[in-house]
Amino acid sequence: MINMDKELHEKFIEIAKEKISDKANFASVLADLLSIKKEAIYRRLRGEVFFTFAEMATISKKLDISLDYVAGIVSPYRSYPFSLHVQDYVEQEEIDYKMTADYIAAIRRAGNLPYSEFGYIATIIPLHFAVFHEPFYYLYILKWMYQTSKYNPVPFSEISFNERQKKLNAQFLQEVMSIKYTYYIWDELFLTYMLNDINYFHSIHLMTDADMLLMKKEIEYFLKRLEKLAIQGAYNNGNKVDIYVSSLNFETTYYYLFSDIENISMISSFSVGAITSLEKSVCERMKAWVQGLKRTSTLISCSAEKERIAFFETQRMTLKTFFDHYEH
Repeated sequence: MINMDKELHEKFIEIAKEKISDKANFASVLADLLSIKKEAIYRRLRGEVFFTFAEMATISKKLDISLDYVAGIVSPYRSYPFSLHVQDYVEQEEIDYKMTADYIAAIRRAGNLPYSEFGYIATIIPLHFAVFHEPFYYLYILKWMYQTSKYNPVPFSEISFNERQKKLNAQFLQEVMSIKYTYYIWDELFLTYMLNDINYFHSIHLMTDADMLLMKKEIEYFLKRLEKLAIQGAYNNGNKVDIYVSSLNFETTYYYLFSDIENISMISSFSVGAITSLEKSVCERMKAWVQGLKRTSTLISCSAEKERIAFFETQRMTLKTFFDHYEH
């Protein structure tokens, strides 16, 4: 019983630390929450005494910690622990940068393992690809600003890319490429979805004709890069990449990192946010679901030349047809 108490106590402290961005002042934050002296907090952190249930309840309420999760209780509705992580890409604070940095660190740890796997099931072009395609970033941020009441949307041409976030996104991509096996499953209508957004923002005068031309050139560049990756079937460092096209549409974008030590599952929300879980069991369930999706998808990388050519011809024709409407 004592060992179990100790284990739960330590798990609670570990989860509480994850909820507080200012790790250096962790004890001070807890002391303020409980209105007790820091010396009393230090005794609890050293394990000399345990937090009482009332103290844990107070901390949990303030930091949004699930005590069911701490105790390992699974609800009768099989609800697994998820967190909604939505960064503020307009007025970024340290916690926003830290969120990205934490994911980068996790992927870096997994990248050193021989059996790490990164799966991306995409209805849209991944936001972090904006390192290579900045106009995509501008479009996503414009859409996010338009859909939220926090900011008034500004014209496409006035959106800028924060240099610090750009650097973090570049690091994220670099670490993803260190994963031994990566695969993408694209919704076959992903380009149509993006063109629909472009059409809407042009119709309400948040995108100009010049912005439209910029997006056209960027999409052409993206398709060229994606086709090259599909032909190679690997990143330049040799790590394997498979690219599939789904015959079935799916609701949103999903991605996961699976390895022996790091497991991250994400479901996109609010255009640029994600509902995230760090639980291995959740990651295993998502991975199993994606394996089923593969059975309804077509491989277009490496030797699948006929399928690859057909896919990219369709995308380029979709692009041409869309912009011909505006050019005439």
